[in-house]
Amino acid sequence: MPRTDKAAAQPDNTVSFFSLATAAAVFAIAIWGASSLVTKLGILSVDSFTLAILRTVASVPFALAIIWMVRGKLPWRGRDKFHLLGMAVTGLIGFPVLFTLGVSHTTAGHAAVAQTAMPLFAGLLEALDNRRWPALKWWVGITVAFGGAVILIAEAIGVTATGATWQGDLIVISGSFSAALSFIFASRLVPRYGSVSVTMWSVVVAGILLLPFLTMRLDALALASITLTGWLAILYLSVGASILAYITWIYALTRGGISRMVAWQYASPVVGIAAAAIFLAEPLTPMLIIATVVILLGVALVQRR
Repeated sequence: MPRTDKAAAQPDNTVSFFSLATAAAVFAIAIWGASSLVTKLGILSVDSFTLAILRTVASVPFALAIIWMVRGKLPWRGRDKFHLLGMAVTGLIGFPVLFTLGVSHTTAGHAAVAQTAMPLFAGLLEALDNRRWPALKWWVGITVAFGGAVILIAEAIGVTATGATWQGDLIVISGSFSAALSFIFASRLVPRYGSVSVTMWSVVVAGILLLPFLTMRLDALALASITLTGWLAILYLSVGASILAYITWIYALTRGGISRMVAWQYASPVVGIAAAAIFLAEPLTPMLIIATVVILLGVALVQRR
């Protein structure tokens, strides 16, 4: 279980490339990178909004089991309750709902690249929260990487045959902002409660808030229509993306610093685009490849010491 003492409260912004924080970030990005593909498969048997709700609600039993095993303390003292609610609403409700809706209106490859707006939002929100402006190196890297995202949007506007739309891309980008906001809430809780407890309790809170909406949308007939592929997608999104990836990601951010580690989010298109091309036969257009290369260049600039 992550440390919760004063040493753990301060992120180690000098972590090397080969560190536990980096490994945790890469693990989370690998899972999230394939989420656009898995979401595409999931919405074949259940509508996008229901899938978004179901992925969080289905995570609750697993989250409760983990809380019981680690004896995770509920962050509910003073302002902690508001930070927990904020993390649940923005990270476990806002992001899944917006991301899933966005994927239903664009391609899996485009969604994978569109969510790379998250590092820009996270870095800026952290700067505002700490009242400390990011270094020039960060701005250069983020600007280059965001330029790749602009290329992506430009292609979506001009290319309709691939199924990509700028509206879908922007919805995914909105979800990225919601997720970035959740990192700020998490950073105020993890030092005292640990990443596992904070993440699992936020899953439980989000699941409770979403349960009434799920019961209104998912009747017995709709439940029976979900295919095996749909259930596997729900399992992947709930256990993998909402629990395992979120725990390791929050750990990486709190140990390595939000502005530094969050740049790894720009590497998710490598997984997402490759998976979409292999399993969904989505075309690897020249502009999509260029956008990915530019984004990864931005990651390298941010990570360079």
